[in-house]
Amino acid sequence: MRHCRALAILAFIPLPAFAADELPNELLLRCEGNMNAVLEAPNHPQSRSAGFSVNLRLKDRSIVDAQTGVVEGADCVQQNGEIKCEATKLYPLPNSVIKRFSTVFINRNTRELTLWLESWDYEGGDASGTPTGHLRVLRTGTCRDDALF
Repeated sequence: MRHCRALAILAFIPLPAFAADELPNELLLRCEGNMNAVLEAPNHPQSRSAGFSVNLRLKDRSIVDAQTGVVEGADCVQQNGEIKCEATKLYPLPNSVIKRFSTVFINRNTRELTLWLESWDYEGGDASGTPTGHLRVLRTGTCRDDALF
């Protein structure tokens, strides 16, 4: 009788916050919204606003653009119902290097997305010295997950 009463009490105790706030192992997201970009290049600054649509895949604690394979965020964690990721990568090109920094925030309750990207172009084989260009992009919108497709 005592064991039954203890089990009944345990059934009504809420799960610890970490159990309810775990990062999913895998998640496919379809996100849409608005994008604002600013390109600072010598003698030729540009800005642009447009709509965007992107498929993001969360797997192995990384968020990747499912169409291009570009890592938008790594070392993802979920805290207080929000997935947070950050990534810094170097992309070598012939005679130049692009340094790319991005953060991704996805609110699991409201499905709001904030994706911030910043990149710097450098001449030569490493990301040192004065950048020849600087790009900032902010994408905000909403996502649907694979359960809603």
